[in-house]
Amino acid sequence: MRKPNEIFTHSIGSDAANNIRDTENYTCEFTEKECTKKSRTIDYPMGVCSVEFGDNKPIICPNRFLEGQTVFRNIANSAFGSIDNVLVFAEVKLKDVGNFDFVLVKHRPLSSKVEDFCIVEFQSDATTGTGKLVDALTDFMGGNMGDNYAFGLNTYNTIKLSYIQMLMKGQVIESWNKKIFWVMQNYVFNNMTDRFNLDQMEFDNEKNTQYHIYDLDNLNNLTLVSTKSSSVETLITAFSGQPVPSQEQFIQKLEDKIKLSVNLSINL
Repeated sequence: MRKPNEIFTHSIGSDAANNIRDTENYTCEFTEKECTKKSRTIDYPMGVCSVEFGDNKPIICPNRFLEGQTVFRNIANSAFGSIDNVLVFAEVKLKDVGNFDFVLVKHRPLSSKVEDFCIVEFQSDATTGTGKLVDALTDFMGGNMGDNYAFGLNTYNTIKLSYIQMLMKGQVIESWNKKIFWVMQNYVFNNMTDRFNLDQMEFDNEKNTQYHIYDLDNLNNLTLVSTKSSSVETLITAFSGQPVPSQEQFIQKLEDKIKLSVNLSINL
């Protein structure tokens, strides 16, 4: 089964979701603003928060992790021991590194003096064949959504992009002796650890790179399911230790293409 799981922050089939068609209320309850996701093929936001994909419910919008500020409370308790005197700042830019999704800052009581801080990065998944997902949304808005649409997940690309960020930002955070928390779903985290053969991810509060892994329960509530950790050295070792494909197999593929005389980009 492949179809939307949540639309405009509401579970499919709930009264609130069904009322969207009548009220044209495209508000994201996690941001308390109108959904900002766009598609050129529809004249309203592309408000799919998560999808059903076989037995999984992948989150495809990072704002989905904002439910009830649960993520920030869990991280504040882990990093600082409490949520007292903690502020959350979004999109904090660091020269030559890029933007941090969020920075949690613990300040002194009744003072602007920083006592401690940590970095928080959200990593949702992405879809391929997204036009089919838009078709599902359009069918839902028309009151006639089916159970299976031919979109896919772009998890490999999600992991490639986020892994580079883990290395770059992780080195900075280790040099500062602070912590960076990566918030992702079981589906993405397990795919990453399997792909890179990461087997040294047991939770260690002393390590600088932390993973808070969430999932959606049967009621689509965001739930923390495990915590893991790593060092940048472990991530680099895993990244550099990937198996190298056989050159002979690649040459054979090229020779097969020559025999068929197709798919040649340039003929000289």
